[in-house]
Amino acid sequence: MASTVGGASILLTGATSGMGLSMARMLTATPDWTVIATARSQARADELRALLADPGNFRYVVCDQADLAGVREAGRRIVALLADPAVAPLRAVVLNAGIQTGSTAAATVDGFEPTFGTNLIGPHLLLGAISAVLTAPVRVVAVGSGTHYGKFRRSYGMVPAPRWETPEELASPREGDGTRAYATSKLGTLYWVHELARRAPRGIDAICFDPGMMPGTGLARNRGAIQRFGWNHLLPAMNVLAGVSTPARSAAHLLALATGTSRIPDATLRGSYVELDRLVPSSAESHDASRELELFEFLDTAAGLGTEQVADWWPRSARGIS
Repeated sequence: MASTVGGASILLTGATSGMGLSMARMLTATPDWTVIATARSQARADELRALLADPGNFRYVVCDQADLAGVREAGRRIVALLADPAVAPLRAVVLNAGIQTGSTAAATVDGFEPTFGTNLIGPHLLLGAISAVLTAPVRVVAVGSGTHYGKFRRSYGMVPAPRWETPEELASPREGDGTRAYATSKLGTLYWVHELARRAPRGIDAICFDPGMMPGTGLARNRGAIQRFGWNHLLPAMNVLAGVSTPARSAAHLLALATGTSRIPDATLRGSYVELDRLVPSSAESHDASRELELFEFLDTAAGLGTEQVADWWPRSARGIS
């Protein structure tokens, strides 16, 4: 996708902190792009509006990915915004919102384990809810994580390796390590991207973006006090190591990828894994067609997405894929 000049819209979830906020600030200087930015609550949306001095190219939508009713409402609002002739066509979707918790014992309002519900079910529902208004060219960039590789690569032993189970098991609240659930959800993000890349028509390209480890962001907001202190005050000194970045640096790479101005050839991007500004192989475990299909179909069911709510290319059966 070439750089879009003359008017286009970008949907950015998780725009109120960390890399999302850095990217939102960069987008205030790109008036050719209309930005639809999501926040978990109205209060957070108002805070973002104040931080950005309410630039004219921004629209704000409340979307708490842990609340499926709220995600459906956000989807309806986004579709309504895009129907306005004054709003340019959607050309990029950046699914950045996500959480990491200390435990998997809690539940979302819909009864799902919070990490799985927020990092996988919520974004799946949001994209499904707007899928009918996606017209090529569109880049769908889901934010992944190097933690999907395992315990040491890109997590430096601080995050346990992912442990894949059936989607039903992963979605069920129970006692467990929230950091492992996070790594597992990012493995799931790759499965989701691969399956979406199979289904979507030419020109609607799914990509997984690894922003590197970004200490100091709000990702650890639900962790214990000691872990939050280390994440916010000690680990940022590690940003000289490979794969460790800052929100601003990662946001610049993400913005280039989403808007078609990165140096990576367009033809290589569909279903790919981009670490900062490089196309790299994701883990061997992240390529499993049966897991990818099982997860996507479970997410459809969990999110309550019927064929009447999604684009005609969304259901596997509609495309005759065996």
